[in-house]
Amino acid sequence: MSSVTTADERDGFVEPADTERPPLRRLAILAAIAVALGVITALTVLPGLAPPIPTRTGEPLVKLDPEDVREVELDASASGLHFRFVRRADGWILITPSGESPIPSDRLDGFLDTVAGLTRLVEIGEADTVNPAEFGLAPPRGHVVIRNGGEINLALGDRNPPLTGLYVQVLPRTNIVLVGAVLLWEFDKLVALARAQSVEP
Repeated sequence: MSSVTTADERDGFVEPADTERPPLRRLAILAAIAVALGVITALTVLPGLAPPIPTRTGEPLVKLDPEDVREVELDASASGLHFRFVRRADGWILITPSGESPIPSDRLDGFLDTVAGLTRLVEIGEADTVNPAEFGLAPPRGHVVIRNGGEINLALGDRNPPLTGLYVQVLPRTNIVLVGAVLLWEFDKLVALARAQSVEP
């Protein structure tokens, strides 16, 4: 039985069985390029993006006995306000350029108890390994200076995304620490109290 020969076969052209499949050599070259790009990205880009590994400590933020504190200064950097509280024999007073005014002692005592009870939930890293501006600390939103024979200087930054913690620095150290957001709540309460006392006739 004779076979039928098409015109294309007579001309020496035979259509491949699967014209959609690219040649294996081309696939191998593309795969090699993809692997090379991945290696280059891992070596050059990713190290710069990797944040430092946070460390959970649970240690006290500072060593503080509220009874030893004689003076507290608050600097609300965002509003440019500065307040100074001094403990006298009969309680706390607010000192401003316009004079002195008594402050309910429980307001300062509550603030100091909060600071004394703070723990270092997470330590993120030193300022040379992270960008303090990403944590609201360059510049900070507020400063707290507590004088108790020595001096405790706190810089307050932003809250964390869940709003449960606050980023702070215990100066002059530059490491960034996450503490409870209750510190910001107490800070804002004292600033509001001092502002109200400052504008009273």
